[in-house]
Amino acid sequence: MSDIIKMLPDAVANQIAAGEVIQRPASVVKELLENSVDSGATEIQLIVKDAGRTLIQVIDNGKGMSFNDARLCFERHATSKLRAADDLYHIRTKGFRGEALASIAAIAYVELKTKQAEETIGTAVTIEGAEVKCHEHCATQDGTSIAVKNLFFNVPARRNFLKSDNVEMTHIEEEFYRVALIHHDLGFTLYHNGKMVYHLEPTNMKQRIVNIFGNSFKDKLYPVDQETDILNVHGFIAKPENAKKKKAEQYMFINDRYVRHPLLNYAVEQAYAQLIPQGYRPAYFIAIDVDPANVDINVSPTKVEVKLQDDKLLFGFVLAAVKKSLGTMALSPQIDFDLDPIFELPKRPADRPIVMPKVDHNPNYNPFDSVPQYRGSSSGSSKPYQWNERVDTQSWNDFLQGLKTENIERQEPEQLAANLIPQESCEPQEMPEDFPYFVVRDRYLFLQLGDRPMVVNVVNARERILYERNMKALEDTPISVQQSLFPTTITLTPSQADLADSLKSEFQQMGYELEKIDMTHFAVNGTPNNESEEGDIQDIISTILDEFKSNTFLHKTDKYQNIALCMARQYKGRQVPLHTVEAVREFLRQLFSCDCPTVTPSQKKIIHYFDADSLESLFG
Repeated sequence: MSDIIKMLPDAVANQIAAGEVIQRPASVVKELLENSVDSGATEIQLIVKDAGRTLIQVIDNGKGMSFNDARLCFERHATSKLRAADDLYHIRTKGFRGEALASIAAIAYVELKTKQAEETIGTAVTIEGAEVKCHEHCATQDGTSIAVKNLFFNVPARRNFLKSDNVEMTHIEEEFYRVALIHHDLGFTLYHNGKMVYHLEPTNMKQRIVNIFGNSFKDKLYPVDQETDILNVHGFIAKPENAKKKKAEQYMFINDRYVRHPLLNYAVEQAYAQLIPQGYRPAYFIAIDVDPANVDINVSPTKVEVKLQDDKLLFGFVLAAVKKSLGTMALSPQIDFDLDPIFELPKRPADRPIVMPKVDHNPNYNPFDSVPQYRGSSSGSSKPYQWNERVDTQSWNDFLQGLKTENIERQEPEQLAANLIPQESCEPQEMPEDFPYFVVRDRYLFLQLGDRPMVVNVVNARERILYERNMKALEDTPISVQQSLFPTTITLTPSQADLADSLKSEFQQMGYELEKIDMTHFAVNGTPNNESEEGDIQDIISTILDEFKSNTFLHKTDKYQNIALCMARQYKGRQVPLHTVEAVREFLRQLFSCDCPTVTPSQKKIIHYFDADSLESLFG
């Protein structure tokens, strides 16, 4: 029998290695930025075109390479970081495997120019799909410039797996953040399609966080600083009230390397366990310095996952450091001497009519009235079925537990309406003038229309009402804008600002008038006239943009549906004043006028009907 095992050609072996190291354009960005940091550079430029498909270029002022090294660096397992196996346990540099440049050169066109400060002339190397086309002397500046063009040109199947430019650019920005945050003493610049996205001057860590994520972060951070003989923990954590239910900014570094370690992440979240609602996530930027011998970073090609020799010990130190910071800073005022004194003055509004602000009040309110207020009748009379709206007993809590976010089987809206809502109750004009109802915990509306008792989840219902109102505003009936007497200035990250600029017309249709001041600042000149100005407009706009971006990443690509849902979720939790039967009737009219009044856009149940059998089952 003939032999069947053969050595793979170098080109094939390099492409296989590239599949492990280079998964998308962001992988190239990570490797090139880390190489520049290792070179001793103080200024690093990242230039990207078409989210990395066309060009990824990194230019630094590091020490550069010699004529021979410039060629040898593209060979597999060629590295300046290791001389013996024992060196693996003393690594403090970023790269050491010698795979990155070889993998990149196997699947792209690469142009390298480099020069050492003591040399009078530099070196140029050109490679196309692992084949060296040029290796010669050239005139260039000190440092290194490496350009990666037409990524995956010879691996079309891999190229087809790339996502949209917005998604790929989000991954690139994330890799940029990971390097720029921990190396705040270096200068970084990011360009995309010829436009400067970030220009970061060398600074301290807190200022770098603010420069990347916006000035809204400057009042949200507590410092973490704990030094021991075993390890040092330092960085910043966000205040508990700034925790997010969606993706939060969570960055963990070990020996200046971004890592993902579930146990350390759990340590931080455990420190917040009694301070934030369940399901919310705190933001943190924590750096750990520990003996490299206690960390194994050689467990994955991307070097993001690591193994710790004593992870339980590190868990305890991180938990204690974060708890100490939360306890200390919550009890003492903060005076920040680190941040630049940037005064954010709102832009002077253009000439426009001044509209007097509206003030809502209850003309029937009497502060000396000690009689409990009952609900259920427009005449104010007390009837046996009229309950105080503040019912909040443990039995009701137990009963309602299963009704909060119950998902129902997906059906067509028409079928759902037919199954769950009696047709006579769908038409507002057929509602009785007076009907029994009561509200529990400002969230559940119990009522009876006709002969069917029901409970309506007010928060879910409001999400459906707002979503359909927003869709109508985007499609044909814009919401009118209430002009602000004093416009609010908000600060966004560059990526948020680009997205806000592209969605300005949609925000206008939804009642928000945004005016761009500069690269990261917007003036909010008006807000929807049908919403009270509750909450921080900075957080509202930022959260809408972040959720819109997240939904796009998850392939919820319809722009109108996306922004309508993001806006609805921002306002759905606001209290609905169901204090009179007229208010309840209006609320139900809005709900039953929706195209699909039975479920939210994310398929959560809104209405639950009771019948004799279900009520009997409650009592066993």
